[in-house]
Amino acid sequence: MSLLFSATTLDKCLEKASSELQVSKECLKYTIIERKNTFFRKQVKIEVSQCDVINKSIDTIVTEKNTDEMQETIENDICTNTIDIKEEKLQSGIKVQNGEIIISDCDYVNNNYVTLESCFGITLFVNEQECKGTVVVRGIDNIESKSIKEEATRKVHISTSEDGMEAYIIIQYTPEYHYELKDKPCCDNLVLEAKKVAGKYPPKYTLGELQLLLKDNKIVHGIIKENLEEVCAKNNEEKVLIAKGDSVVEDIPDTINVFFETNKKRILKDDDEKIDYRNMYSISTIKINEVLAEKITGKDGKDGKDIFGKEIHRIHAKKIPIKTGEGCILRENKILATIEGRPSSKAGVFCVNKIYSIDDVDIKSGNIHFIGDVEINGSVKSGTEVKVGNSVIVKHNVEDANVIAGGQVTILANALNSTITSGAEDINKKKYLEILKQYDNTIEELIDSVKQIKDKKLLGVKKTDGEVIKLLIENKFKSIPRLSMLIISHNLSNGISENEILYFIRDKLLGLGPIKIKSFFELHDFQQLIKKEMNTLGEETTIPTDIYVSYSQDSKINASGNVFITGKGQYVSQVTALNNIEFTQSGAVSRGGILCAGNEIKVRTVGSIAGVVTRLEVSKKGIITADVAYQNTTFCFGEKQVVLDVASRDVKAYLGKDGMITIDKFLL
Repeated sequence: MSLLFSATTLDKCLEKASSELQVSKECLKYTIIERKNTFFRKQVKIEVSQCDVINKSIDTIVTEKNTDEMQETIENDICTNTIDIKEEKLQSGIKVQNGEIIISDCDYVNNNYVTLESCFGITLFVNEQECKGTVVVRGIDNIESKSIKEEATRKVHISTSEDGMEAYIIIQYTPEYHYELKDKPCCDNLVLEAKKVAGKYPPKYTLGELQLLLKDNKIVHGIIKENLEEVCAKNNEEKVLIAKGDSVVEDIPDTINVFFETNKKRILKDDDEKIDYRNMYSISTIKINEVLAEKITGKDGKDGKDIFGKEIHRIHAKKIPIKTGEGCILRENKILATIEGRPSSKAGVFCVNKIYSIDDVDIKSGNIHFIGDVEINGSVKSGTEVKVGNSVIVKHNVEDANVIAGGQVTILANALNSTITSGAEDINKKKYLEILKQYDNTIEELIDSVKQIKDKKLLGVKKTDGEVIKLLIENKFKSIPRLSMLIISHNLSNGISENEILYFIRDKLLGLGPIKIKSFFELHDFQQLIKKEMNTLGEETTIPTDIYVSYSQDSKINASGNVFITGKGQYVSQVTALNNIEFTQSGAVSRGGILCAGNEIKVRTVGSIAGVVTRLEVSKKGIITADVAYQNTTFCFGEKQVVLDVASRDVKAYLGKDGMITIDKFLL
C-alpha cells in the first residue's frame, strides 16, 4: 500500500511523510509523481510505499521497550525493510531484454506511475496504437515495437568543366540500415534507445548503365572506357575523369624573317640611360643578290571537339603573302635584291630603294622629288621643298621649307618655320576616318532618341519623324551640322562632289532638310552607308610612320604615327601625331603652341614661369604626363578641357570614370 504526500517543495513533502509515519527521511522510499512550478503555484507530490508496516512495527516496539538497545534494533529493522523494498523495486516495472519491451510485475505497474518513451528508428505501438513521445503504461497493455528500415541507395553525380572539354563522375553507395533496441533494466520511466545496424550494399553500377547515363547527359565523345570500368569495380567516392575532349591544335602561322634593320634603336625611357643619337640613325644598305627576307611556311593545325560532340573550330592563321616591289625579286620563298640601295618594307611589300644623296637643298639644287629614299648631308634651305616616296634623313637644319615623306622623317638638328609631314595621304584618311566614326555614333544616338520620343509620345502623335529629327538636331545633336560640313569638305578636297553620303547630308540633314525625312528608318540606311565608307577607309590605311626631330620652332609637324622630340624641345609649334608625342630628353621644354595626339602626350617641361599658353590635346581615352607643368597649360580630352591654375610637378591628366578631367599632381 502506498501513501501520497504533497507540499510546495520536496523537503517539505519528506518532512510531512516523516512526521506522520514516524520514520526518518533517510529510510523513506518514495517516488515523485507530480511536480508543478508555475508563477502562481508550486507543488510537489510524492508516493511512499509500504511505510505503514514499518511504522506499525516501530510503534509496537517502542511501546514494549524503551531502552537504547531496543532503539538500535528498531533502526536495523527499518534499514532491512528498506533494502527489501529496493530489491523488489529493481525487479518491477518495464524493461528491454533481447530487443523486446517486457513488463515485470503487472501489479506493480498497475499501482505505480510507469512511463515509456519512444526513440528515433523505432515505431512504438501500445494496444495497436502508434505512440509518439512519452506514454503511461499499465500491466495489461499490449506493447509492440517495429524497426524503421532505410533502403540501400546508390547515387551518381556527373560534372563537366566550363569549357565542355572534361567530364567527371562520383558514385556513392549507401547500405541498407535497420534499428535494434538496446537492452535496459527495469525502471519506472523507460526511455528507449536504438542502435543503427548496417545491412547489404546495393548492386554496383554496370558499365552499360554508366554509358547510358553519359548518353542521357549528352556526353558522347572522348569517353575513357578504362576509367569507367575502374569506377564500376570500386566502392570509394573519388572524383574520376571519365571523358576528355579533343583540344584545338592551333595553326603555326607563316613567318617572315627580315634580314635588315627595319626600326630605329629604342627611344630613351630612363633618364639614367645614355644613347648615342649621332649613331642612332645609321642607314642599312644592301647589295645585289643579298637576301632581304625569307618566308617560313606555317603548318595547319587541327579542329577540336568537346565531350558533347560539338566541333571547336580553330582560328585559321592568315597566310602571309610575300610581295616584292622595285629593286628585288622572289625566288624560292626568298627575296633577293636586284639593285644596290636601302631595303624597306611597307604594307607587306619589300623593295630596295635607290638612295639619293645630296649635300644641301637650296635654290641651286632646286626642289627634290624622289620616289625612293633621300639622304641630305647638309640642310634644307629657305623656300625649298623635299618630297620623297619613302624615308628622308636631314643631318642639319630645315629652315623655312617643306619636307613631305611617305615614310619616316629624321631631322638631326632643328626645324625652323617649316612644315614637316610624314605619311601625308595616310594622315588625311585617318582624320577622315575618325570623323566618320564620331558621325556614326552620333547618328546612332539620334535614332535611339527618336525611338524614345515616338514610343512615349513625348511630342504628341501629330509630329512627323522629320519634324522630330529636326528638333533634336537643333537642340541636342548640334554637332551633326559641323561633322556634316567636315565630311563634305574632305570629299571636295579630294575631287568628289557627288556620292550617296553627300546627297543625303545636303538633302536631309542640313537646314530644313530633316523635314523631308518621312521615316526615321531612313537614318538606318544612311548609317549603313557611313559604315561601308569606314570599312573602305580601314582597308586603305597604311602603316603609321614617325617623325624624329631634335628641336622645332614655329613649325608644323604632322605624323601618321608618332612624333619624337629628341633634343631641347619645341617653341610655338603645332605638332600633330595620330599615335603619341614624346619628348625623349630630360629637361626638354614645350613652350607655346599646340600638341595634338591620338593616344598619349609625354612632355618634360611645358609652359613657362610667365604663364605662356600651351595647349595639349588627346582623345577621350588618352593620357597626358609632364615632369613640370606651369600655369595656363590647357589639357584637352575630346571636347572637354581644363586650364592648370598653378605650377605643378609629376603631372598626370586623364578622363575619369565620371567623364570629368582628373589631374594628379604635386605643387612645384
